[in-house]
Amino acid sequence: MVDEITGLPSRKAFFQELSKVEPSKSVILIIFDIDDFRFVNFSHGYQIGDKVLKATATHLQRTLSKYFANFFLARTGANQFSVILYDEVPLTRIEDFFNRHVHLIEFKLKDEFIRITISGGVSSGSGKLPEIYSQAEDALYKAKRQGKNTIVVYESFSLRDAAKFREVRQKLMEAIRSRTIYPYFQPIVSLRTGEIYGYEVLARIYCGGEVLKGDYVFSVADSLALTPDIDRILFLNAIKYFGPYKLFFNLSMKYFFRELTTIFHVAKKYSLDLSNVIFEVTESQKLVEEGIAVSLFRLFKEFSAGIAIDDFGAGYSNFMYLKKIPADVVKIDGAFVKDAVDDLRDLTIVKSIVEVARAFKLRTLAEFIENEETYRLMRSIGVSLGQGYFIGKPEPEPKEVKIEI
Repeated sequence: MVDEITGLPSRKAFFQELSKVEPSKSVILIIFDIDDFRFVNFSHGYQIGDKVLKATATHLQRTLSKYFANFFLARTGANQFSVILYDEVPLTRIEDFFNRHVHLIEFKLKDEFIRITISGGVSSGSGKLPEIYSQAEDALYKAKRQGKNTIVVYESFSLRDAAKFREVRQKLMEAIRSRTIYPYFQPIVSLRTGEIYGYEVLARIYCGGEVLKGDYVFSVADSLALTPDIDRILFLNAIKYFGPYKLFFNLSMKYFFRELTTIFHVAKKYSLDLSNVIFEVTESQKLVEEGIAVSLFRLFKEFSAGIAIDDFGAGYSNFMYLKKIPADVVKIDGAFVKDAVDDLRDLTIVKSIVEVARAFKLRTLAEFIENEETYRLMRSIGVSLGQGYFIGKPEPEPKEVKIEI
């Protein structure tokens, strides 16, 4: 049951998917509606209107995948799209997603520039999901009445989220005060030899014996500007593991300059050798456009630190990154790796990234290697390094791994 115009699941498929959700499982439902879409059809014709719908579907699919791990997107009306979010996330993340990527979208279709605005309605709950969907519709209608081009949350969901947000905030603040943020190490191996190359350092946040985990927690931290504090404590607690293997640390692009300052301050204070440290950076158009990328990343080289471009292939300016940033490793977005065995399109994208990286004399790292077949495939097409549950899960200590296939 696929919508012919957009290629997304149809309205019928959406409600079938909704019916499969366990009664005890709480989900978030979002409805997006293109404002005044009839004027697009009247002004540009129905063929262009159909192309706008397809482009909107593609845009939503791509941007949703950057913000949310588990979701289901369908076209549920003439100019309406509905989303099921299976994981709990704070409202601030949904609102940030809407304000950054959805409320205003511009397309270039052939020689025509078309701008659309979108309204949204949100609700959440478990059990009677059709009723919760109706609440999301009510919220959408309220957004339309408020002047369109905005997102409205159904009141009961908003109140529940506010209470949970406050609880998570308090636990995060306590974890930062007590410095109970510890490194976990996920192994990265050479696909050619199967031997350890290094580890990605991931944060585990503890409060009163409880592990604070999940996208909701990190979204709250991000919205409260606590991410730099968490990363600073993680980095300090990982210093004792500096040694013969490469350690990969993620840098928040949102708080990039603050994090960079902290790292170099700590490196100077403790006279750290960063030659086996690699910092992962994701796409940030702002860095490239401001023309500061080259001089900024020279600082990494002064400290002998390496640079990895994370989630390569997911954004539109990645190739500009290769040109402007003196990277050492290209991490291929796991969305392309995990299905490459069965999906020729994903495999073609991975192969092209490998070829480009080879031309730049860069190592490639495939994320989300979950089985032996994917491991063998990535090795056969020339990917340098691999990471994923087939190779090893995050552990509280760096664990020696040897893959023999």
